[in-house]
Amino acid sequence: MNSILLTVFIAVTAIAVVLQMLILLGIYLAVKRATAQAENIALDLHRRSIPLVENARDIVADATPKIKEMTSNLTEASATLKEQAATLGDTAVEVAVRARNKIAQADEALTRTLERVERTTGAMSNSVLSPVRRVNGLLQAISVGVGAFLHQKRDRHQQERRSPNDEGMFV
Repeated sequence: MNSILLTVFIAVTAIAVVLQMLILLGIYLAVKRATAQAENIALDLHRRSIPLVENARDIVADATPKIKEMTSNLTEASATLKEQAATLGDTAVEVAVRARNKIAQADEALTRTLERVERTTGAMSNSVLSPVRRVNGLLQAISVGVGAFLHQKRDRHQQERRSPNDEGMFV
């Protein structure tokens, strides 16, 4: 029985080995087919990407000098703008200082003019109004004197025309 059992065991092992060989052969063929498809895809991708890479390389090669020139121009423009901004700032400060000086000069001239006008007005007041006041005082004195003279004459005429009875009627 041992020999039968041994034969059966060897036969089962042989079948298992053959079966394992067939499975490995199937895996090998599947992997070989997948590898072939992956190689085809890679070759197709390589074939299609080479013109794109070459176009990109040409574009970069063509654009590089232009980009360098643009960067150079931007740098120069930036430097020029900074310089002009500094000049403009200096000019603005200078204009502000000049304007401040001119305003101070105008203020001084206006102040001097107003002081002269005040002095002139005072002098005119003293030189013109003083004689006018004197003449006015003189005319007023004459008017009062004439009025007093005429009033005395009127008083005499009224006293003569008044009767002694008039005094009692005054209320």
